[in-house]
Amino acid sequence: MVVDPAVAESLRGGERTRIAAFVASCTERMAQLFTGLRGVDPSRAEDVELYLETLEDLWSLDLADSVFAVRMETLRELPELQPSEEGLVDVADIYAFYGVLCIRYAVLYRANGDAEDAVRCAHASLTALGQLDRNVPQAAFFQVEHEQQRQMMLGDTSISGPLLGLRDGDREISRERLLTVNSRLRK
Repeated sequence: MVVDPAVAESLRGGERTRIAAFVASCTERMAQLFTGLRGVDPSRAEDVELYLETLEDLWSLDLADSVFAVRMETLRELPELQPSEEGLVDVADIYAFYGVLCIRYAVLYRANGDAEDAVRCAHASLTALGQLDRNVPQAAFFQVEHEQQRQMMLGDTSISGPLLGLRDGDREISRERLLTVNSRLRK
């Protein structure tokens, strides 16, 4: 398993609000891999808008499960979640897929409270970043994500305080990931 065993255990036995913040945070760090790579295509504007609205909802830790059950139905229509015989070979397609996979599991967690979906969310982001590390010399994206996840679930971080600082840091991490993927696209 890619997810740190202690993080997985903490997710499986953790408090629901903390896990909701965890999946929102993981998704925020992956978001620009979807929005930045798909936002350049005008035909994907609605998909990007859906992603951003869903991400905003994920940060609303008190939203009802039913909101996310409805969101899951609309997310299922994203092209990245449609079966394909061709598989993923294009760099942009691969990382956009991981961005969608991460939000899918985050929304599933919020819809049903199954901690395994939170573990899958963490796993999706770690898998994407492990792959990125293999393709970018001396990159440490996997390690950064690993540490972010550990800090969120095992550190003394309180989610009762303002989440804005956490979210701003996650956005910066996401931006760095997008810049790196875009540099791979230019090669």
